[in-house]
Amino acid sequence: MEIRRLSYFVRIAEDGSLTRAAGMVRVAQSALSRQMRLLEEELGVPLFERTARGMRLTSDGERLHASVAAPLRELELAIQGLRSGPSRGAAHLALGLPPSIADLMGRSLALQLRSAFPDICFRLVEGPTGGLVDWLGRGMIDFAVLEEVSRNDLLIEQKLLSLPFMLVGPPDIEAPSGASVGIEEALALPLIVPSHHLGIRAAINDAAQRSGLSLDIQMEADSTRLIKELVQSGIGYALLPERYVFEAVAAGQLRGWLLNGAAPVLDILFSSRKASQNAGRQFVSVVEFITRGIEGALAMTDSSKSSHERITSGDELK
Repeated sequence: MEIRRLSYFVRIAEDGSLTRAAGMVRVAQSALSRQMRLLEEELGVPLFERTARGMRLTSDGERLHASVAAPLRELELAIQGLRSGPSRGAAHLALGLPPSIADLMGRSLALQLRSAFPDICFRLVEGPTGGLVDWLGRGMIDFAVLEEVSRNDLLIEQKLLSLPFMLVGPPDIEAPSGASVGIEEALALPLIVPSHHLGIRAAINDAAQRSGLSLDIQMEADSTRLIKELVQSGIGYALLPERYVFEAVAAGQLRGWLLNGAAPVLDILFSSRKASQNAGRQFVSVVEFITRGIEGALAMTDSSKSSHERITSGDELK
């Protein structure tokens, strides 16, 4: 069985479109379709259902993809690690980001990566922590920023930092009074929370369980940008990492309160497959560059710290 044919299969499976895959691998659509027919004949099972909306994997196709995607990706990385420069072809690496971090720093990170590694073609993939862990395990992406420990033995994780939460509400709200509130008081408020029970939602659920409280959920939204907009509209409050909302609070778009007591924190981790660590020095350089960039972007700047001190001293941000 040809490795190239399997790589075409993975490309079509992940794109869901023969036309789009043909453009990505620079092969005529008719030739790519023929390769898939030959692969199906060789295996003796149908791998795709051809629909008006594109190519959808059959159950046999799903099993094949789960089995070959990661090994093919590791082979590709190993080959890329032997390349010494752009004259031998550009390397391709995929980085997964949660929507919250993509909103906060995705654009600046992309520009920095392009400047620092001009011979690498980066693909930035946005998805929830659970999806990113799954894609990492299946070899669909090379590394990812996670908002929770993956608990996946195939992955290596490096904790970058822990982000404390704060409570945010509409800018014109009168209560709670003061610059900070207790975690129990915050958890009892009508809240807008993510629906995925990982990352931010998991930290909120754990805090509620410790306090013996049931959450008053007004709405669920899986985008921190949308959560902030809904809070600003007066639908409810939100508990989010302080770094995710600080600029909006400082600009007066939201009102913020620091949390007292056993307040939740969100662990930010950088993860990659174990086998990818042997992919070459360039891969390691990219990992080091990204982790430094994320740590710097998510850490509070000096100007932010001075504003942070004004909140804690009682000078509230209106």
